[in-house]
Amino acid sequence: MRKGLFMLGLMVFFIIMGATVITAYYTVGTGRDTTTTGDDRFTLSFKPFTLNQLLRHKVEVDIDSCGKPVHSAKFNLISERTSQIRGLRLKKEVPLVEFSEAAIRYMITLHFAEDESSDEIIGAEKILKALGLMKQAENLQEILTAVLTEQIAGSYDAKIKKITIIANKGLGNATDEITLSHELTHALADENFGLDRPPLDDDAYNGDNDLAVESLVEGDAMDTMFTYAKTYMNVSDLLGIQQESANVSSRELDRAPPYIKRGLLFPYEQGLAFAQKIKESGGEQAIDRAYASPPMSSEQIMHPEKYLSGNDAPRAVDLPDLAGPLGKGWKRIDSDTLGEFDMQVWFEELADMMSAREVPGGWGGNTIQYYQGTGKNYVMPNMTVWDTEIDSQEFFDDYVKLLEGRFTRGLRKIGGTPKSYLYEAAGEFYYCGISGDATLALQSNKRATLNKALKSFPQMERGTEVRSE
Repeated sequence: MRKGLFMLGLMVFFIIMGATVITAYYTVGTGRDTTTTGDDRFTLSFKPFTLNQLLRHKVEVDIDSCGKPVHSAKFNLISERTSQIRGLRLKKEVPLVEFSEAAIRYMITLHFAEDESSDEIIGAEKILKALGLMKQAENLQEILTAVLTEQIAGSYDAKIKKITIIANKGLGNATDEITLSHELTHALADENFGLDRPPLDDDAYNGDNDLAVESLVEGDAMDTMFTYAKTYMNVSDLLGIQQESANVSSRELDRAPPYIKRGLLFPYEQGLAFAQKIKESGGEQAIDRAYASPPMSSEQIMHPEKYLSGNDAPRAVDLPDLAGPLGKGWKRIDSDTLGEFDMQVWFEELADMMSAREVPGGWGGNTIQYYQGTGKNYVMPNMTVWDTEIDSQEFFDDYVKLLEGRFTRGLRKIGGTPKSYLYEAAGEFYYCGISGDATLALQSNKRATLNKALKSFPQMERGTEVRSE
């Protein structure tokens, strides 16, 4: 589930990922070429404005043109080295600009303020809270703004074709260097494959599609960055990166809900493992081919062999429109996909590790939707198709564990059959049904609403239907 959640149109590098470079360094060996260009240091001190100034004076800022251009022979050298490592030619010079942290916060705030993004954030927040992955008092937009502002060290914008590095983060030259190598890899990929057009960017993609593509892009950049560090940096440089990363606060990231934190880091950590596996199958050319035919699910990222086999594409799951049957005042406000990654975190957080290992592995496809009625009334259908009927049975059997883990008190079984069951907890109702290789988890805060919605799924048993009193 990714749509509108983390995508800003930017390919970013998180400060916390810098600390992982030293692990790779000791794993793959020492640096070989530590050529320097004298005392050619980056000067990152530009502060174009502060957020308070923007809000107080209602300043209109052209994000496309703001920032301080940085000209450096070292940047040119990093560009040449990264191009050689990746095996792609940079067709034209990529501008490097410096932003203040306030500018980044403003840009993120501006993105979330856009009508489409705001609607997606609201919808995503409602789904996450209904699933039990966020607390009711938490605000998704505030969490994402705080975490991204804290963690972004640099970015590449495929729209305006610029690399941005963030001033006053307390980072040194070595961290800046790997950040730039990472972002230059994105620039190389954009020039050669087009990050802002299909098949890498498509409005028709669901959140799990987006997460898979982002994982390919970030995994490629992480792999190139690690090779850069291995080739051009010494022990002192790497220890410096580790210390610099440790010195920068990760308070906002640490206190974010686990699903948010893991979702932000997934493209880098799992994407790296994916990229390395793809390279093993055919070198950099195999990565190039992946850009032309990208992975389409977090399942393929977590299990690269499924992507390489070419016969495990995610299955489409079409749901009936419930707005009409539910009656006046009902509206669908979000539709997305829970991928294998989402399922894994869901079961880990609310059920147990055994279920988290066994259930998501049979994922075949999913659609989850959120309908809002008057007041706080809602209904959320969550349908998944599985690889086999054995896999669907595992979800059907273990879904109740999610409820038991989430509601330690007050969970009450209302009824059940071999193919369906219904529970009540905290004034809400949770149905689970199974039909062949498909399962339906349906929840609502009204019995009558759940029963009415369930009639739109004739393949599912309604033996546990509870009439409103």
